[in-house]
Amino acid sequence: MLTVMMGTMAMATCAQEQPGEPGARLPVILSTDCGTEIDDQWQVIYLAISPEIDALGFIGNHARNGLTGTKAWETILDVLENRLEMTDHPPVLAGSDGPIAAPDRPNDNEGVRFLIEQSKRFSPAERLNVLIIGSHTDVASAILTDPTIVQRIRVIMMGMVGWPKGDDEWNVKNDPDAARVVFESGVPLVVGCSEVCIRDLSFTTEECQALVGGIGPCGAWLAKCFAEFGGRIDYRGRKVWPIWDCIAGAYLVGFAQVTEYHRPTLGPDLLFDHATPQGQMTWVTRVDTERFWADYTAKLKAWTATKTGRP
Repeated sequence: MLTVMMGTMAMATCAQEQPGEPGARLPVILSTDCGTEIDDQWQVIYLAISPEIDALGFIGNHARNGLTGTKAWETILDVLENRLEMTDHPPVLAGSDGPIAAPDRPNDNEGVRFLIEQSKRFSPAERLNVLIIGSHTDVASAILTDPTIVQRIRVIMMGMVGWPKGDDEWNVKNDPDAARVVFESGVPLVVGCSEVCIRDLSFTTEECQALVGGIGPCGAWLAKCFAEFGGRIDYRGRKVWPIWDCIAGAYLVGFAQVTEYHRPTLGPDLLFDHATPQGQMTWVTRVDTERFWADYTAKLKAWTATKTGRP
């Protein structure tokens, strides 16, 4: 068992954790509260245009600002069909409109059923990557409905403030009972926390414009949405906002450093309880900012060229 403050540092290398044919694409399903703010859209785009990723589907789910699974579904479709101009894209499904009613009462919807069905062709040796960048509701519902799914998936989540405190400001807080189901299920778990996002994935308005604003209509739209979004954090003298959810994609493709920690339980206040650890989990400690955004923009330019004939 690892102590609270001790971990084993490593670079995230999905090829090592996901055995399979050399060059095989990484299978992914994304569970997202797309439309809550601006960051989920960046992650949807990255998964959809990355050649090394096999995006099997996108599931929209709820948030406590009134976002429903159906509204998130509509936002994902807008990103894929109107911003990326995809005529053929992975399935998009509506997930939960609200939290699970109790820790043992799963929600039933097309997103939950899709996740369970898609997972059935995977195994402990070759797992399906399930990215949670919203509430844990639909993934927890899948686990409660079919507990054997934990033998076939790996969860990569954006959430929690930091280690060793825990705490959460949005994704986990939108359905704490569901998050506890995921944490306590024993499913392989990777956590990307907000402290790392603020440090490694934040922009000023001007930096965002310089990064993507000139990359076709989609890049211009991303920069416009960022400029119009009201949230900003004063970080080291800069007024910035993080593209929080991209920490999951950065880990997935290998642009992150990680540490292995014991897996604490979630207290009623969402602080970590380290008294009775339940196995281990992987914690993202750093994103290679330059390499990740270079990869993001190169892929967006390549995709744009297929639509316009020029980047």
